[in-house]
Amino acid sequence: MAHDELKSWIFPKGSGIRLRPKINSCGKDAFNISYAVNVPSKITGSARKRKQFTSKQQAEQWASEQWNGAKKQGEIYFEATSEERNEFANILPKLREAGLSLREVVEFALPRLLPEGGDRTLREIVEELRASKLRMLERNLLRERSERTFRLLSGKIVDEFGEKLVRNLTLLEVKLWLKTLGVAPRTLKNQLNCLSEVLRYAMSRKYTSENILDGLVDIDRRELYGVESEVEPSILTVTEATRLLEAALGHPELDLLAAVTLALFCGLRTEEIKRLEWKDVHLSEGFVTINSTIAKKRRIRNVTVPENAYMWLMRCPDRSGAVTRSSHYNDYQKRFQRLLKHAGFVEQYEDKQGRQKQRVAWKKNAMRHSFGSYHFAMYADSIKTSNELGHKQGDNVLFSHYRALSTKEKSEQYFKIVPLVVSEKIVEFVS
Repeated sequence: MAHDELKSWIFPKGSGIRLRPKINSCGKDAFNISYAVNVPSKITGSARKRKQFTSKQQAEQWASEQWNGAKKQGEIYFEATSEERNEFANILPKLREAGLSLREVVEFALPRLLPEGGDRTLREIVEELRASKLRMLERNLLRERSERTFRLLSGKIVDEFGEKLVRNLTLLEVKLWLKTLGVAPRTLKNQLNCLSEVLRYAMSRKYTSENILDGLVDIDRRELYGVESEVEPSILTVTEATRLLEAALGHPELDLLAAVTLALFCGLRTEEIKRLEWKDVHLSEGFVTINSTIAKKRRIRNVTVPENAYMWLMRCPDRSGAVTRSSHYNDYQKRFQRLLKHAGFVEQYEDKQGRQKQRVAWKKNAMRHSFGSYHFAMYADSIKTSNELGHKQGDNVLFSHYRALSTKEKSEQYFKIVPLVVSEKIVEFVS
């Protein structure tokens, strides 16, 4: 190839972009020519750009694209108002000082200022979530209690931040709000979990580009609601359990004998009992089936019905339909409160005016905890007890408390609590 053919040239004409042919060789042997393109910094606006191509046509095409792009940028610059150019001139020193490019800042800011899913207030997001949960409730995919709890907790969020765009919500605002609620640590944690669900939903719908609660570290949580300590569960004595059963038997209008029996001697949860049908209570086979529509976290299980529980259940006059009625949200709870009064679970207290009053004295989950404690003391087998309770296998946290709550002797007495008069129409119990 002639020497003149290896001279560089400007393309496009007058652009300042220089193209140069380059002989590629291996050792002493030349085998082809490539074309290097050099775009100077005055065109790029930053560092110069270099690229190499196998053909002259490809090189000139790329050079043309770079030149046209530069001209377009120039046109945009000159189309900018003097105020816009002045604003850029004022910002540029700050960007250089921070080591940031304008592109980096814009790419970071745009999704935060103009979220892909559009702008939504906290009120609008909560309303979307509430509607979704109602649809799930109607399809039996969500518990009534879960829907109601979310509705109550999300109402607090709407009261405080309802008209605020979710993208503008700050972690500092959330922390200050939580500190002023004046509620128990457990309630505060539930409120925070509710807000977290709302923000996760907002992110999934691209109403915001970040979840501000990701910045809430452990020390912040401890400051807000302290360190949760494991509370030793309260259990009923044999005498207290007997009183409760006899009160349920003596007040059939409350429709709670089966519910109390299944909680005390089978460890069923209240929400499970409220949904349980008699068709799932297999008395002659000695077990109760907790199916997926009832079980917490859909963990299906068969629960053993001990012989004394069988005797109490046989005293229920109507063993068809629901195990206990629950016509509205507070129906069961109101009847249970009346049962506790009949059974003597009350305490005296003095009101603000110094008057003597009486109120129900009852520890949450006392019946289920009683079963767990007495069952574990009876069999000394945490896996067996966890299976009956519907906990995942290997869950020893629950039983770290139960070990100290009862003895085998007391457990034997507990599972021998039977009605004073046994019905004559009892079929043989399968042990």
